[in-house]
Amino acid sequence: MAFYEHIRAYREQLDITQMEAAKRMGIDHSALSKYEKGDLAIPISLLGTIQEVYAIPKDDFLHMLMGKPSKSKNPGLEARESRARYLESFYEENIAPLQHLKEFRELVMDIKSHSNDDKELKRYIKKLKTE
Repeated sequence: MAFYEHIRAYREQLDITQMEAAKRMGIDHSALSKYEKGDLAIPISLLGTIQEVYAIPKDDFLHMLMGKPSKSKNPGLEARESRARYLESFYEENIAPLQHLKEFRELVMDIKSHSNDDKELKRYIKKLKTE
């Protein structure tokens, strides 16, 4: 498997959009799309950022770079652990710096109190973004 295929598969395993990943990497989402398709070479300077943003363990990242499959003995468990690492880094980078703001906490509570249904919450959040 080529490196660009590993990157896309890893992002999908984390259940994040190209838009979210690209924003965290500081690149345009169209560039990430081209990287993931193999239409554009991934700059060497971006490799560390990819590893950091996706919270990929060093051994796994080296296997990805070499185009080798993961040596995972339990892919399901590793996928959950990868997602947990990603969410932790996302929290530290994006949520923690804002949690002291009462307006942020009120926004979070407003969104959460709107519904317990994920589809309904997504619609509500999209509506907030367009206002």
